[in-house]
Amino acid sequence: MKKEVAFKIAASLLVVVLFVLVEIGLRLSGYGTNYPLFIAVQNNPEWIHMNPEISKKYFGQNGNATIGFQEMFKKDKDLATFRIFVLGASTAVGYPYKKNGSFHRWLQFALNTTFPNKKIEIINLALTAVNSYTVLDFTKQLMDYQPDAILIYAGHNEYYGALGVGASNAIAKNPRLVNLGLGMKKLRLVQVMESMIGALGSSLEKNDEARKTLMEKMVANRKISFGSRKYEQGIQQFNHNMKRIAGYTGKSGIPVFISTLVSNEKDLSPFVSDSIDPSTAADHYFDIANKAYHNGNEVLAKQNYVLAKEYDQLRFRAPEALNNRIKVLADSNDHIFIVDTHSRFETFSEGGILGDTFFWEHVHLNIEGYSLLAYTFYEAILDAGIFGSYDRNKLSWEQLKQKMPVTCVDEFAGKYEVLQLKEGWPFYQSMPQIERDSLEFCEQLGGKLATKLIGWKEAMQTLYVHYRQLGQFEKGIKVAEGLTLEYPYEARFHIETALQALKLNDSHKMLYHFKRASELDSSAENIRKIAVTLIDADAFEPALSYLEYMEQNHPKDLGLQQLYKTIQAIVFDKGKDSTQLAKNFLALGKRAKAVKILNKIVQQHPNNKSALELLQNID
Repeated sequence: MKKEVAFKIAASLLVVVLFVLVEIGLRLSGYGTNYPLFIAVQNNPEWIHMNPEISKKYFGQNGNATIGFQEMFKKDKDLATFRIFVLGASTAVGYPYKKNGSFHRWLQFALNTTFPNKKIEIINLALTAVNSYTVLDFTKQLMDYQPDAILIYAGHNEYYGALGVGASNAIAKNPRLVNLGLGMKKLRLVQVMESMIGALGSSLEKNDEARKTLMEKMVANRKISFGSRKYEQGIQQFNHNMKRIAGYTGKSGIPVFISTLVSNEKDLSPFVSDSIDPSTAADHYFDIANKAYHNGNEVLAKQNYVLAKEYDQLRFRAPEALNNRIKVLADSNDHIFIVDTHSRFETFSEGGILGDTFFWEHVHLNIEGYSLLAYTFYEAILDAGIFGSYDRNKLSWEQLKQKMPVTCVDEFAGKYEVLQLKEGWPFYQSMPQIERDSLEFCEQLGGKLATKLIGWKEAMQTLYVHYRQLGQFEKGIKVAEGLTLEYPYEARFHIETALQALKLNDSHKMLYHFKRASELDSSAENIRKIAVTLIDADAFEPALSYLEYMEQNHPKDLGLQQLYKTIQAIVFDKGKDSTQLAKNFLALGKRAKAVKILNKIVQQHPNNKSALELLQNID
């Protein structure tokens, strides 16, 4: 008996040793990955961005993996930089918009405007079709990257997002087991098996499966009844992962701003309704709500629209229970701040009923919706005081919408993106007939962007040239400013924005973008260009600071030294009517200013020989 037990133990140890040796061999051969959240920017190892392959950790090798923003930032944060990470799914990504339509770009713009002297970076790590498992896994890895705050908008994908209880790639119902499984994904043996399963699945995939949208591919259980075991498992999954997020961030003292969730109540029929029991049929409550709404009973309508959403068995919209969990989480943790987007949206919706005013379909927001989501985060951040005093620079929601550099091309691209989405399951709405020749320039360009005939950068450059040709500089500067949001570390876009602001006599915007450009590129050529441009614009005091920098760093440039002295004299003599001031303006080629000063001197002192001689020489 003892020999038999010993043999079994030895056999088990042999298997373990074999697995360990294979794992070591795979690692030594360079196979697989540790799934780092961030990787170095090519040819610039000091900078990093989100690993474009990271989503394969949650989706496997089946082709469903999604790619979000790859916004670069310094691996080692500057002491002066305030770093914010955004976590969530497709709404946090900004779907259906490209780039600046995302709420985090609205927020970035608002914070830049309110705190122009602070270096604030907002890095969006959201991915389409993920849920709290991914948010938790990202949070654990973020601790090493010095976050000053984390923003979360997540919950609609809790059932069908990657590894969710109703998802096609679910591996377990217990959140602890799923998180353990995620931890094991770093093992090369696990990755080998995933690759084999993925390859087998691809070979067996039928043509109609390949044509399915990601929404359809991710759904395994199309009927999850309200109050059912699987329904409760989804809530428990969210609650478990969010509590762990609170634990990790609490230990590190990192402020977390977590938003309540919003979805379309009034203008979206339930996807799947119980056809047997009217008391649990989503369509039943939706019909009651519609009748009540049309009869002017908004209170009854609101109650039943919410019930229709709750009883919708295709769970693409988060149940009310998740908002309750979010509020409890914030109440229980001092470092977690509630961003009550749901209440804010109700405030700006007729009768408090959420509909097409803010939504394209079930959960994805239009431009109005994203602006309000961003503004709600903005106010929560200001109220928390993490940036200190903001004096009189706070924007109103209307001011933010007016100033934000989102273009007509961004808006039309979003519209056409949604039209394409709605052609498939579960909407099945036919694409409307579009007369391409009758479309305006922005709509044509937006259509090309949505159908990937051009990229976003090319679309913006084309639009910028279009506005310049028409002389529409106010629209043009929005395009230029939008490029600074997408490429915040490229000085050339800040320079171009500053030059456009100069044409529009917007000195505040001009100075802000020149300052950013000089911080990004302090080369002699760039600083000289900024200084000369400011001098041409009669902005002598701002120009002086750039000339001082040049004087300190390039002392052998004699021409620059003389220019520095001239501007210095103008700044210190400003307000004085003297022949020397006039001479300084003449040295800069500013004849009109010199003549104006000399004429004033002659009027007050007709016998001033110096002034008279200068005037005579000018004439």
